[in-house]
Amino acid sequence: MEFFDSIIKEALEITRGLSEVNYEYNAVKAWKDAGGNQVILQKHSAFELSGTGFNLVTSSSVEDGITVIGSELADIKKDCKFTRITILQIDEPEDQQKTYNLIRKIEYVKYHYFPDGYMIRTSSRSHKEAVRVSKDAVKKGISFQNVGNLLINKYKEISAVKGVRVIFITSPDADHRAFEDMAEKSNSITETLNHIMNSVNFDCDTCNLKPICDEVEGMRELHFKSRGM
Repeated sequence: MEFFDSIIKEALEITRGLSEVNYEYNAVKAWKDAGGNQVILQKHSAFELSGTGFNLVTSSSVEDGITVIGSELADIKKDCKFTRITILQIDEPEDQQKTYNLIRKIEYVKYHYFPDGYMIRTSSRSHKEAVRVSKDAVKKGISFQNVGNLLINKYKEISAVKGVRVIFITSPDADHRAFEDMAEKSNSITETLNHIMNSVNFDCDTCNLKPICDEVEGMRELHFKSRGM
């Protein structure tokens, strides 16, 4: 499963040199899950994080843990730009249909974790991700470390997920625009897989997804294989 490997490489390259803190994964240090959607009113908000959140799946080895590039939640005093990248190691599925199904299952996790006092707003049609953190949660010691542990716990409920690295980026020196482009490319790869898995018989020369097939390792071969060519 190498479709997203080039994006993983690019993401790690552009964060190289930025100050970071790494935490080992510890399941018991996960932040409390509120159990469902929550509403944090503006008057109860400490600050908001706005930007991008996306997943990248690979069969290469990924060490469980959390990386924070920039300020931890306790040190943020005002609204700021934000990126969350989650890199996940999975077992190689038996066939590409199962690969696609697994990618979608992994994607659904972000709609089903609810850190207490950490209201996440996202959309199934967008890679945008906004977070409102409550004053009360800050007082209780919420951090990217324990939010990351909670998210890893959720991903680990999927048996095919073998390793998870959650990267939270708040550094003003980070190229958040580049991360948005990566998220868009990741989404395009998943969309292309969807077309292929649904056996959409289109003309490659006129398809708007052709650049993805041309660029992503193994995508064109998968497409031709799915069409019996």
